Amino acid sequence: MTGVAGSMWPRDSGRRRAIRAAVALVCAILLFLAVYNDYSVYESPIGKVTAVSTQKIKGSTKRQQVLQLKIKNGHEKGQTVTIVQRYDPSQVYDTAYEKGDMLFLNADCTKVAGVKRDYVVAAAILLLLAMLVIAGRGKGLLSVLCLAGNVLLFYFLARLFLAGHDILWLTIGGSILFTLLTLVLISGFRRETLLAFAAAAVSAGAASLIAFVLIWLSKDIGYEYLDFLPEPYTRMQANHFFLSTIIISCLGAVIDVAVTITASASEVLRRDPSIQPGRLRRSMSKVADDITGTMINVLFFTNMAAILPVCMVSLANDVRFLTIMKYNAYFDIARFLDGAAAILIAIPVSTFAAGLFAKGRRSK
Repeated sequence: MTGVAGSMWPRDSGRRRAIRAAVALVCAILLFLAVYNDYSVYESPIGKVTAVSTQKIKGSTKRQQVLQLKIKNGHEKGQTVTIVQRYDPSQVYDTAYEKGDMLFLNADCTKVAGVKRDYVVAAAILLLLAMLVIAGRGKGLLSVLCLAGNVLLFYFLARLFLAGHDILWLTIGGSILFTLLTLVLISGFRRETLLAFAAAAVSAGAASLIAFVLIWLSKDIGYEYLDFLPEPYTRMQANHFFLSTIIISCLGAVIDVAVTITASASEVLRRDPSIQPGRLRRSMSKVADDITGTMINVLFFTNMAAILPVCMVSLANDVRFLTIMKYNAYFDIARFLDGAAAILIAIPVSTFAAGLFAKGRRSK
């Protein structure tokens, strides 16, 4: 497999771009319509709201809705049912429905059990994939394949975890496969790719080792505040789970830094094959200076986004900010700090790998 930047993909023309955009959009629309009308894949009855009547309830702050729904699947398909439901105007614990909503119903079609939102998720994903193919050309298509491959790999790792395998070892093995799959599909199987993989593996491994030591030295980590930790659990299982989240959170940023520096080194060598390794390292250090601040800030906002809703709700209920940071935001802050450390480690490691690449090119 050759690099995408090479002659693998022909030069774009206006006609070819238009054809690619049309094909991508038509495929996205067809897939969206398939998901929108996938009623038959669900066992629970699904009804589409055809009419809504809302009125206030005397002596109460709540309101009452009379919903008419047309059943879309099951033995009652095509029939119309009427459901009466109440909701609070704040809609914190219940929901007001509108005409056109797709609703899951209970077995006898007398109550609303939930909202069918799979087509909304499908629309967002398909729009992203179509934009990747349209804007990225062949590289965008490989990005789509890479994303699909990573999702499938994550699914198999999750199945292995549910089968009883230790999550830490699954994460370590999965991280190696994630990195290889991403780099090979995006950059091609080349020497630069192998150097980027080595730099990413060393950097992520060093940052994970630091996190491992700190976690095992800590005796008072409040794992009861770690969301989605499977229960019941031992302290070792909790440590493995926490360390696994740290490894995954810093992996993407480390890969990005390693690829950016090694790709920049490859371009510099293409333009000036006689450049000395020391000069190349200095050039790559300047590249690293330009991306370090941006990457660390991206990592910060990514981790803080997870705690923002909890922070807002806690502050509204008179929970002190320091208490939120100490307990609820502790794990997100730890992931951010270790990810930032991984980025800082990746810079000299990737720069050193770029120097080795230069030496290899000169020896040839």
